[in-house]
Amino acid sequence: MNAIQLEVIPHRTRDGLPYQHLRFQILTDDGVIAPADIKGLKLPANIKFDLGIAIEGKGPIWLYGYLVHECHPATWVGCYDPRLGAVVVASHTHDVSVAQVLPLDLPDVTAKQN
Repeated sequence: MNAIQLEVIPHRTRDGLPYQHLRFQILTDDGVIAPADIKGLKLPANIKFDLGIAIEGKGPIWLYGYLVHECHPATWVGCYDPRLGAVVVASHTHDVSVAQVLPLDLPDVTAKQN
């Protein structure tokens, strides 16, 4: 069993910008993972790198670092902050810039909206 579960959810920002919401969950009983748990961790096969990706989940900073690195080919990458929205940390488009905050509501995993 993997200690980390990744799920990609098609979604839109409050302003209507389509993106992919990458949610991670730590599946260990105590909620603690070790650096070795990212070895072999693969992004979901259905990720589309021609869209932006917002990463969200409760975990260590080094897990976020790994996921940002793996998502780098995407149009843009942001990290979700519940106080702000998705803070863009990498961008390959003129439409979204680094340090831009994209307001969003967390996707409802049961709805899986587009």
